[in-house]
Parts: sequence; structure tokens; C-alpha cells
Amino acid sequence: MPAVFLLFFFACCGLAWLLVRRLYHGRLRRAVPWACGFPFVNARMQDTAEGFGQPIREIFAPLFRIERRLPSPFDEHPVYSVTVTDRAWTLIYDPIARLVKRIAALAGLLQTGRIAVYLMHSFLVLIVLLMLVRR
Repeated sequence: MPAVFLLFFFACCGLAWLLVRRLYHGRLRRAVPWACGFPFVNARMQDTAEGFGQPIREIFAPLFRIERRLPSPFDEHPVYSVTVTDRAWTLIYDPIARLVKRIAALAGLLQTGRIAVYLMHSFLVLIVLLMLVRR
């Protein structure tokens, strides 16, 4: 089945290459950008990545925590910032990370303590593992 999939993939790529070579004329058209009829366009009037990303952010707003800082229209040097954090990360992964850090801290205490305590721990773990394997 992987060979059939690979053949199908190469056939699709070849067909796309042929269609582009046959149908694309290759001429490039250059024109002045459309400015809605306003002749004096400057950098503050252009769309930014924020303008293109806003619809996606609005769709997924229930999944994210979004904090916006909007500038005033009269600011000479406007600063716009958006901070997006994932709600699932704080609800699911942060508690797991805290638990793993606590366990690692306890293991670190065990490893930097007295040798007798470390050997006792190793012995108990070995006994428990042997009991689990025996079943």
C-alpha cells in the first residue's frame, strides 16, 4: 500500500507540474497598489499582520486568554500589543509540571542525602518491583 500511495503522490505532483506548464502564461503584471482612491497613502494606513490574524483570533477566542493594549488615534508613536496565552496549558499542563518538579525536588533531596537512606530507597524500590513482576 505505501508503494501505491507513493505512485499516486508522484502522479499528482506530475499532473500539477504539467497543468502549470500548459496553462500558466508566465507574464507578470505590475501596477500601482490600490489605495481606495486616496492618493496619499502612508505606512500608518497599511494593514498589518494583526489585521490578517484578527479573524482567526476571534474564532478561537474562547480557547485563549487575550490581553490587548490599544494605542490612542492621536499617539505620535503608537504601540500596539497583544498577549495570547493558552487556557488549556494553565489548566492541564501547569499542574502536571508542578507535580513533576515536586517529585524531582524530593528525588534530589534523596540523592544528596546520606548514603544509607539512598541505599534503603533503592532496596525498597527493588523489592516493590520484584513483587510486581512476581504476579
